[in-house]
Amino acid sequence: MLRERLVTAGLLVPIFLWVIYQGGWIYNAVVFVLLTIAVWEFFEIAAKVSLSPSRVIGLLSMWAFAAVTGVTTDNWFLPCVFAVLMITTIWHIIDYEKGATHSLQNWALSLIGPVYIGLLGGHFLSLRALPSGQWLTLTVLPVVWISDTGAYMVGRRYGKHALARRTSPHKTWEGLAGGIAFGAVFGGSLVLLWQWIGVLSSDVLEWYQGVVIGVIVSLAGLVGDLGISLFKRQAKIKDTGRIFPGHGGVLDRIDSWLLAVASSYYYVLLIALS
Repeated sequence: MLRERLVTAGLLVPIFLWVIYQGGWIYNAVVFVLLTIAVWEFFEIAAKVSLSPSRVIGLLSMWAFAAVTGVTTDNWFLPCVFAVLMITTIWHIIDYEKGATHSLQNWALSLIGPVYIGLLGGHFLSLRALPSGQWLTLTVLPVVWISDTGAYMVGRRYGKHALARRTSPHKTWEGLAGGIAFGAVFGGSLVLLWQWIGVLSSDVLEWYQGVVIGVIVSLAGLVGDLGISLFKRQAKIKDTGRIFPGHGGVLDRIDSWLLAVASSYYYVLLIALS
């Protein structure tokens, strides 16, 4: 299993880093493909507990939310919300009239999955579109990986106090502290590295703000991880999919990224760049 995980990571990480650096339509296309697979995995999990949210409406809603969050202007956001709520509600009323069961749960999941994945996932595009966006993105995502690794290593070695026993039994408060420490140190160090080689100006991000991003990413990433873990626990499954050998599905990989990237984006936009 470990060898499989390392091989997969060794193949995919350089590709992802290149895509982030390139930006443009290549980056946007990869983000939309990953979000599409993630929301499909979400609906597959729902099917395992005998629920059937609308996949067609869900996919269209996810694309719309991702687009209005990361590509278009704010003027389209509220009309998009209105359209999604209206269409989803009508769909499930008709479905219920045809004799469907669990219509309330299906209606809720048709909204929750696409909104959660699309709305948060759109911030991958928003972050990349900021000034020096490729380097900001190449700061945030590696910090997520390092924070996760630090939490795992410290939790495995020193973890004694469960953080969320029912949702994720192996997560501990000690692991959380380790993840924050690793994330903060790596975040500050990475910003210093970018400044040293001349690709990221201190006008965009100071080294200590990289430390703050490390803390934000660690905490937000944990919440995202636990949120999807809660959903998987309810369905009694370990992974959301098998697309990445040794790593599970797309949603398994981006669960911590979704909230981490969105939180980092607003920190940079509202504080670092203000």
